[in-house]
Amino acid sequence: MAKIKSNSARTRLSPEQRQLEIVQAARSVFESQGYESSTIADIAKCVGVVEGTVLHYFKTKRALMTKVIEEFYSDITGTMEEGVAGIDGVRNKIRYVIYTHMSILHDNASLCTVILNESRSSQNELLEKVHDLNRRYSHIVISIIREGQDSGEIAEFASPVLVRNVVFGGIEHYLWDIVSGGRSADIDKIADQLTQLVYTGIVNRPDDVTGEVNQLIVKLNNMIK
Repeated sequence: MAKIKSNSARTRLSPEQRQLEIVQAARSVFESQGYESSTIADIAKCVGVVEGTVLHYFKTKRALMTKVIEEFYSDITGTMEEGVAGIDGVRNKIRYVIYTHMSILHDNASLCTVILNESRSSQNELLEKVHDLNRRYSHIVISIIREGQDSGEIAEFASPVLVRNVVFGGIEHYLWDIVSGGRSADIDKIADQLTQLVYTGIVNRPDDVTGEVNQLIVKLNNMIK
């Protein structure tokens, strides 16, 4: 396990930079050893500092794990929101979410495994934290469906929450194969198939009279807003 920085570089770090360095080291240690098998001493050794320095910024290993999870979700949520903002059309946005989420799982398999294991077996506090972060992350699908309903592209009967659950639930079927390094998954193919399945079930169809009426209602509502 490589150290994060040299001693000479560390002496010039600001408190914010040093904290970030510790968080990055903790993530590396957790990924390679798992949470339970990791110690503050392991993390300090990875950074190249004494244990007291780590404990100055994070009082417990659990607090450090929580920070690692928060930073991870902050990064992937920002990536997802920024990407969706630059895409037109509900279908294209759904496809982007599915493909990006599966890519995140694939590229961060070790950390995702740690998060899954700890959130399912840990105290309620960490479990609630992960659920809160995941709700914000997955809420992007709810927003996409609501926007599609406002524009008339998506049928009014489609439940945004249910669509979100179908999207992420469908992906979760492949989750363990990806994070465990087992059977490989064709992310492009799965993204195309799941997008087709979801979008076909919720789109307003031009030859559907009910769909046309719904679109007219939406347009009228937009006109009088």
